[in-house]
Amino acid sequence: MENNNSAANRNNSLLNEILVTIFMSLNVADIASASLVCKSWNEACRDPSLWHKLDLSRLNSYYFNIPNYKLRPWEDMHSDKIMTQFLKYVLSLSNGNTSCIVFNFHFYLRDVQFITAASRTPNLKRLVLPKIGELSEVAVEKAMKSWGGLESISITSIVRNSNIFSAICKYGKNITEMKLTCDFKEYHADAMIEYTRKLKVLSIRSIIVSMKALCRVLSYLEHLEEVNICHSLILDTTAGPTSQVVVYRTMDDLGKHLAPSCLGKLIFCEGGRDGYGGGSLVTACDVWLMMMVE
Repeated sequence: MENNNSAANRNNSLLNEILVTIFMSLNVADIASASLVCKSWNEACRDPSLWHKLDLSRLNSYYFNIPNYKLRPWEDMHSDKIMTQFLKYVLSLSNGNTSCIVFNFHFYLRDVQFITAASRTPNLKRLVLPKIGELSEVAVEKAMKSWGGLESISITSIVRNSNIFSAICKYGKNITEMKLTCDFKEYHADAMIEYTRKLKVLSIRSIIVSMKALCRVLSYLEHLEEVNICHSLILDTTAGPTSQVVVYRTMDDLGKHLAPSCLGKLIFCEGGRDGYGGGSLVTACDVWLMMMVE
């Protein structure tokens, strides 16, 4: 009888390993569906190795009608409720083992989903936000308090004002990597300098960047090692009654205003990190971006 039990346990263990290996090739919605098949599949779907990264970017229209090629974000109320329920269920499967969340770019994120995710992922290290949504300062503060160990974050246009961004920085003091896909302004720099003193890597590529903000983070964030400004448009506004917009198009332009030690931290398109003689900062999108500024 004992030998039979040992053989059964070995077979169950082998089955579990096989199932986990198969499930690792599935997206999170497929894993959620598989967990409903039977008890053994449910147990396999709870394996911690499946949940280190919750990648919602791979969700497709089969489950949630998430658009792959639409300009409007996914924001209908029916899908909104489905996603809230879905997050609660898959994070119950993860059992607190998720260290990275990547939201679907088109997902319209609201307070309830943000707080739901935060309350169930206390060990989160990496967060990638969707393009747009409705997040309140209260919800952001509550979520960020749960993510005290957060080390990396990608911030989009969903962070619409200085108060919300300041809340992210205030409770994200352990953040060492930050990426912005929205315009980089002076209030961003001020919040970083005040709260995210451990920041080492900053990516502000392919966006409009305030020269004053860039100067501040380079000068005052002592642990900052690199700032990616590839394809970015660096702008400044002159003081006085007839203020003008100044565009910094080359590294030579920046070199007139930044110390060599600060220039050495910049990553740009031409010339790499070695020397900055005339390297271009912008591309053909320069004209289009200037039209947006005006």
